[in-house]
Amino acid sequence: VLSVHPAKAMVHCAGCERPILDRFLLNVLDRAWHVKCVQCCECKCNLTEKCFSREGRLYCKNDFFR
Repeated sequence: VLSVHPAKAMVHCAGCERPILDRFLLNVLDRAWHVKCVQCCECKCNLTEKCFSREGRLYCKNDFFR
């Protein structure tokens, strides 16, 4: 579940924990992320349209179903 929202206040990225200063951020699993930080925890591919999660970690479809 990926959604893009305009960044309003100083928010920290769930992936890298740095402030999100970009104009847009992604809201994944009810947490804010830099667009570049939304990636599979196994293969590191960027997750631009769909992602899967297990125990708070993000996966691409291939790695999730392994």
